Amino acid sequence: MSDDRLVAVVTGANRGIGKAIVRQLLLQSEKPLIVYLTARSVDRGQKAFDELRREQLRSASDVKMQNNELRFHQLDVASPESIHAFIGYLTLMHGEFSIDVLINNAGGVVKNPDGGGVAAAPSSSATAAAAAAGTADNAGASGRNATTEQPAVGNSVVRACNADTAYRTVQMNYFTAVNMTTLALPHMRDHGRIVFMVTALAHLGIFCGDLPRVLTSDDLSLNGLNIIENGFISSVGKGTYASYGFPPMPFNVAKAGLIAYARILARSAANDPRGLLFAAVCPGYVKTDMTGAFAPLTPDQGAETPVYIALTDNKRLRRHNGGLWKRLKPIKW
Repeated sequence: MSDDRLVAVVTGANRGIGKAIVRQLLLQSEKPLIVYLTARSVDRGQKAFDELRREQLRSASDVKMQNNELRFHQLDVASPESIHAFIGYLTLMHGEFSIDVLINNAGGVVKNPDGGGVAAAPSSSATAAAAAAGTADNAGASGRNATTEQPAVGNSVVRACNADTAYRTVQMNYFTAVNMTTLALPHMRDHGRIVFMVTALAHLGIFCGDLPRVLTSDDLSLNGLNIIENGFISSVGKGTYASYGFPPMPFNVAKAGLIAYARILARSAANDPRGLLFAAVCPGYVKTDMTGAFAPLTPDQGAETPVYIALTDNKRLRRHNGGLWKRLKPIKW
């Protein structure tokens, strides 16, 4: 059984930015599109699917909304077995080359070991940055600037950084996305797009010593990047992270890894005849269950840039393949 429509997959899409990305893909795609809303929890994923499906039915006059199809599939990106099962389902339904767009949104912040801080929320990874970094991301995805007060939980998460917090945060936000992408890559269609939801707070300025040079080196491989991320976890456990140039910010270190990974993928796919595109996207400081009322942007505003990357085809996108984006523009890492 095959289907000629475009196929988009959004991980961690049962709420927040992930759910908004699904909505905007359905609203904006000019070409017939199937969007897979995926979530670890069947109940929460089905609830999000039902809500968006009702929105579709209410939008009977919107031709694009009606031409595009929403589907739900359970997916736990922390489980290789779950990823394999999902990829197998896609190839059964859509053929060996079955994915046009993959948006890696799943992730979150690990709850403070002393009971404070922010609970892990695998459905809204990018907006967790404001709670994990100790400072708000004030430039929003809508193109406007906002001045906001940093949620009080932020610094407690940073101070609570220990080996367990570092391990779980890096696993949740870096290695899961790498694993998902690695398994999906062989099944990407021509001109496919892979997007990583990150934060501009994972900028090179948070690192010291040789790390900024190493992270931006054209010689950096995925294996080397994995060694850096694992080295951070190990150095936190030993209390030596500062001597290696790492900040005490597991979430930011993990998201910096994804920014570097997008660059690695773009280099490695330079001669791939499929013409794949890769991007790391910061959505801005978005109001979700995790960030609370202080955030100035709506989830739909946070979805603008990843949806733009997913659906637009122009020379600027290709010129900045593997780059970091925010507010519909490439930005300096």
